Amino acid sequence: MKTLAGFPARNVFALGVVAVALSACASADVSAIKRVDQNTINSVKVTEVNVTVETPKPHPQLKAALAEELSKSVPACSKGEKPYVMNVAVVDFEEQDVAKSIFLGDEIELSGRVELVDVATGEQIGEYFVDRSFFWGGFVGAAMMSDAERSLSEGFAESVCEEVFGVAPEKES
Repeated sequence: MKTLAGFPARNVFALGVVAVALSACASADVSAIKRVDQNTINSVKVTEVNVTVETPKPHPQLKAALAEELSKSVPACSKGEKPYVMNVAVVDFEEQDVAKSIFLGDEIELSGRVELVDVATGEQIGEYFVDRSFFWGGFVGAAMMSDAERSLSEGFAESVCEEVFGVAPEKES
């Protein structure tokens, strides 16, 4: 019988299958296209959030979930006095493939541009590109990704709060 690291090869293979079945990985990336300086970002109060979906396939659930999560999180982490509008354009949304998730693992992804616009002047003061993704494997992964729109929207809003405003979003209890 073949062995790997002193264990029967079939046991090592089985352990690998179990690891993939239960594996998970999340990533977030926020890049400044036009960074807002710290003094200005401290004065920002987001009073309105607009979400558009610029993908070939319409995603009404995603648009609603993202608008809801951003409207809930961002006003709490933009603690300034001056009113701004946040415009978010979703440029990529990759949904899960359930069969692929179970057997190989799959990734869900949400990417978009975030801009801050001064309500009084209409001037754009900042623009960012946000990319949020999750990789899951196995039955657990398929179940966890079943509400991709909601989970990615929550993560997207967290990334905006943390990376743009430098504030960890408040978690609901």
